[in-house]
Amino acid sequence: MVLYNLFLFCYPKIAKILGFFNPKAKAWVDGQNQVWTEINQKIKDITGPIIWIHAASYGEFEQGLPIIEALKLQYPSHKIWLTFFSPSGYLHRKNDPSVDVVTYLPLDSLQNAKNFIEIINPKLIVFIKYEFWHYYLSEAKSKNIPTILASAIFRPNQIFFKWYGGFYRSMLNLFTHILVQDKDAYDLVAPIFIHHKINITGDTRFDRVVQTANNMSSIPWMDLLSAHKNIIAGSTWNEDHLVLSKASAHFTQFNWMIVPHHVDNKSIEACKGYFPNAITLSQLLAQNATQTKPIVLIIDRIGLLRTLYQYAYISYVGGGFGSDGVHNVLEPAAFGKPVIWGHNDIKYKEAIGLRKSKGGYSIKNEAELVMYLNEFLQSTNHYEQTGYHAHKYIQDHAGATAKTMEQIRPYLD
Repeated sequence: MVLYNLFLFCYPKIAKILGFFNPKAKAWVDGQNQVWTEINQKIKDITGPIIWIHAASYGEFEQGLPIIEALKLQYPSHKIWLTFFSPSGYLHRKNDPSVDVVTYLPLDSLQNAKNFIEIINPKLIVFIKYEFWHYYLSEAKSKNIPTILASAIFRPNQIFFKWYGGFYRSMLNLFTHILVQDKDAYDLVAPIFIHHKINITGDTRFDRVVQTANNMSSIPWMDLLSAHKNIIAGSTWNEDHLVLSKASAHFTQFNWMIVPHHVDNKSIEACKGYFPNAITLSQLLAQNATQTKPIVLIIDRIGLLRTLYQYAYISYVGGGFGSDGVHNVLEPAAFGKPVIWGHNDIKYKEAIGLRKSKGGYSIKNEAELVMYLNEFLQSTNHYEQTGYHAHKYIQDHAGATAKTMEQIRPYLD
């Protein structure tokens, strides 16, 4: 408890200092400075009972979106109040039409928790995947407001399962109900989640990518590219760019489309350093000229990646050569095409599952990327079977939203 409170004390001060150099830290500090004004303004426009959904960041929002949409459909008189901790979620989704209100979550404290829950008075609280805020959970429990942790995943190295993790185990037990993604997570948390409800409901991200793949619209500027096959590399970092640049030199018959994880000017310039002959999407649109030969295209705009994957012959997902690990492999897999990514996928069950299902491959270096690309080109059967297994993996794991709603419904009916 002492360390937790020390963290809460230090975090805003460190963020304020970092804000002089880091735009994301500054955005968080600015958001916290105006959060209560925003909350008090937005509550005036709300009529009807509130369901509070909390997502740490943008990725957790994507995971929670199928649940949000199901709640809106089944409980139209209820209002969805969505909170984010990270600016990457709030800034991208602050005007999202799928919810009624979007705000930052005020930093956890005894007074903030009391004030926030008193103001919005939620009938149900749903935290997505992870986020464990002691004072908010304690306040909800004291007011008998049901709290659900949905699409949760647990790993043995987390603090809950350490001998010194007693405070965090007690925090976990403040939830009314935990919905986990798989049996491994269930087996880990069940022994410490005493006298509470826990169910295996699956990963709602599978439902999200199925929904996305089934409702794709075309991208008009794709007609400007040559008719050659596309390799689409999404959420890439410089470590990925190094591998991709070397591999692309072996396969000049492809359109290589690079979608960096960050698209600020500095990141785009860094990416161009690895692909000196590339053009950016902005340049392509300015020229408005049809390409007759394959090109390397750097996408310098946000919000296009999931739509782009539909055009891939093969997709590459970035992050796997960095310390944090691979990004979302499910989005491209939903289109039934082979997926390739870097080797750091140990924390990502969906990547491991896709690999084991033979719907995708992790690689250690550019030589392995070249090898797999050659295999796909040389064997149509191997290419089609890999795409089939990718699609099947997604379909076999869909349905988590319906299972989640089965467990949520008793708290609202």
